[in-house]
Amino acid sequence: MERNSADNRTARGGVAIICFLAVIIGQAWLLRNILFTGNFGSLPMPYYIEMVFCLLLAIGICICLIRPRGWGGTIGCGVALLLFVVYAIFTIVNYRLFLTGYLTGFHATYESSGGGFVGLKLVLVLVGVTAGIPVAPRIDDREYARRLREKVQKQDAQWAMAAARGTRKDLHSTVEKLRSSLSPEELAELLAELQSTSAPAGSDGTPGGSEASGDAENATENAAERAHGWGGGM
Repeated sequence: MERNSADNRTARGGVAIICFLAVIIGQAWLLRNILFTGNFGSLPMPYYIEMVFCLLLAIGICICLIRPRGWGGTIGCGVALLLFVVYAIFTIVNYRLFLTGYLTGFHATYESSGGGFVGLKLVLVLVGVTAGIPVAPRIDDREYARRLREKVQKQDAQWAMAAARGTRKDLHSTVEKLRSSLSPEELAELLAELQSTSAPAGSDGTPGGSEASGDAENATENAAERAHGWGGGM
């Protein structure tokens, strides 16, 4: 049964959900000493923007739960990747702020751990965004054989067309050589001989005899083709 890969594209929604949940839960745990101190209104602006991005991650989780295709088509995937680029730039610009904030919920004596959490957050978001991009399912052996057969038939048709063009080119070249090498008397004699040879076929009602005698141009090409077939083409 033929499949339509455009309609059967699916995303690895489970991976995206796990990555986004890890980022949201990890953010809440690492920033718990800042977010839940009662001074919510005095937080720096980047923390509020970070909450907006976490809300977008939650929306991404809902999309993966509802739609098996994840971000959908080209527009949805482009928007998701663009949001990740903006989020990555925002995180890098505010790197020192997030590093200090993460250390408040972890070991403040190890500054490198804060930078590791910042990098891990970006990696998890990137993995989640990539997992939400739909991919075509693997085709079965029957579908693979059908596509392979179509490609072989298309290739054979292209080769046949190329061979026909080459044959026509050779025929035209032979006609021109005949016209240039034979005198009018010799050419007329050759045409008369060929017409007399094909006369019985034309008298029986088969096509070819009347055409050869009716059009001088076609008769010339017919003569060249027959001469080429005898092995005596020039």
